[in-house]
Amino acid sequence: MSGQLPDFYFRVPENGALMFRVDTENRQRRIEMDQIAAVNIRNGEIRPQGDRELSEHELESFKTA
Repeated sequence: MSGQLPDFYFRVPENGALMFRVDTENRQRRIEMDQIAAVNIRNGEIRPQGDRELSEHELESFKTA
């Protein structure tokens, strides 16, 4: 597998979306995903997970996905 992975992964359940950051920079060469936000599709509300603040790059990535 020699393809380039995206920076973010989105999982879309029936009423929203979950946004994950994809990380491949570890010693075991495994793909790790860190959930960074939950999104309510009906009203467009983006809620960061935990104490995290979303960067402009992360917000823009969601809006274009």
